[in-house]
Amino acid sequence: MIYVILGKTASGKTTIVDYISKEKWINRIVTYTSRPMRKKEKNGETYHFVTKEEFEALIQSGFFAEWRSYDTVDGVWYYGSSIDSYDTDEDRIIILNPDGFSKIKNILEPEKVKSIYVYSNIKTIRNRLKKRGDKKEEAERRIEHDLIDFKGLENEVDKIVYNNEDNDIDDIVQKILSYITENKQVEE
Repeated sequence: MIYVILGKTASGKTTIVDYISKEKWINRIVTYTSRPMRKKEKNGETYHFVTKEEFEALIQSGFFAEWRSYDTVDGVWYYGSSIDSYDTDEDRIIILNPDGFSKIKNILEPEKVKSIYVYSNIKTIRNRLKKRGDKKEEAERRIEHDLIDFKGLENEVDKIVYNNEDNDIDDIVQKILSYITENKQVEE
């Protein structure tokens, strides 16, 4: 089963997936990006960090199952996941945007994909982006684009988990793990 985690910028999706994969409950599919590495990120763990030119060459070679570019205040950044990363019999977890999720749903058999939307309100997102130190212009661009990209997503996913400022991350992780456990029992 591929568990797709979706969430707007600063919704906590990466923190959640890092926690789940570090505890070895389920292995993470590490995606690719051309954006610069942030503090505390590690190549090969957080993302496979490649240059814009390397990413574009991988696109041309048909390497990606899904990919997307974003025109940021710092230039064009690419994100994508390799075709090979989905070729597995073991459960995996991945963070995707709605566009990537749509593409993956069209590639994989529907019974092999479960989706979880980590929802955070705008106030929470703005506070997290400010604490994270994101540039104000880029933060606002991401918020505006997310409002468009995530519109109606709640009607397309299997589960919604709320992660606002008053939520405890351990509770959120436990809700997601419970959902994964329920689906493992259904599979068997």
